[in-house]
Amino acid sequence: MKKRHKKKESLVCYLIVGIMAFLCFLPLWITFASSISNETAIVRNGFSLLPQEPTLETYRYILKDKGTMIIRAFGVSFAVIFLGTLYSLFIMTTFAYTVAQKKEVFRFSSALSFFAWFTTVFSGGILPWYILMTRYYGLQNNLFALFVPYGMNVFYMFVLKNSFKAIPEELIEAARIDGATSMKIFTSIAIPLAKVGLVTVILFMSLQYWNDFHLSLYLITKSDLYTVQKLLYNMMANISALLSGTKSVVEASNITIPSNTARMVMTMLTVLPVVAFFPFAQKYFVKGITVGAVKG
Repeated sequence: MKKRHKKKESLVCYLIVGIMAFLCFLPLWITFASSISNETAIVRNGFSLLPQEPTLETYRYILKDKGTMIIRAFGVSFAVIFLGTLYSLFIMTTFAYTVAQKKEVFRFSSALSFFAWFTTVFSGGILPWYILMTRYYGLQNNLFALFVPYGMNVFYMFVLKNSFKAIPEELIEAARIDGATSMKIFTSIAIPLAKVGLVTVILFMSLQYWNDFHLSLYLITKSDLYTVQKLLYNMMANISALLSGTKSVVEASNITIPSNTARMVMTMLTVLPVVAFFPFAQKYFVKGITVGAVKG
């Protein structure tokens, strides 16, 4: 009887998860189907689950006219992910390891934790932040402006803090008795044992840098430093700029400018790297978030 009840519960859970997964996948599929559809068919019939008069014409337009700009934007985004993740990881691991120490080792650990939490509740506002970044830090129209402001993420810092706290205290004490310095303990013991938390933060920070366009929106005006998200934002805001190189040809041929399909194509180009990468990394998300949650 209990086994039947458990099977029913499992079936209901799988059904709910399956429905949620389908609802999450549906917009992505509609976007893909629309990106390879004919613009005229979409204008006439609206969006649908199946491609309408399938064609790759819009992909050719975008890659031909804006291919160099898109490749450059991808290069900037990947550079920001690499440099920004290393930068953030250095700041957050050192801070998290410090606040994870007991008061006997570092008496200001609780105060630093409170200070970090306090910054998530109260903010100075966009205008003071913008003045600070541009006038005092010089973070404008350079690559550093795209990742330096995101050096510390308090939520991810606490994930790392839990990872360091999960390390057995006896192991740390044994290393100290053997003469290991604090730096040696941090690099040779704490970092390797907190691997799951570190990988999780790396994945989260990579996604954050990839999806962000606010920094480039506020701090970047040079097109050479546009990220993929900023380029997508500009193209979707002014779709006529996307096909400016072939506009005369399109008008002469009496062809509808593919504004809807162009937006879908750019969305697919932006989402594709994440979709390809996420399945190989998803197991670390749950492990990293829950590490240190259960003691004993």
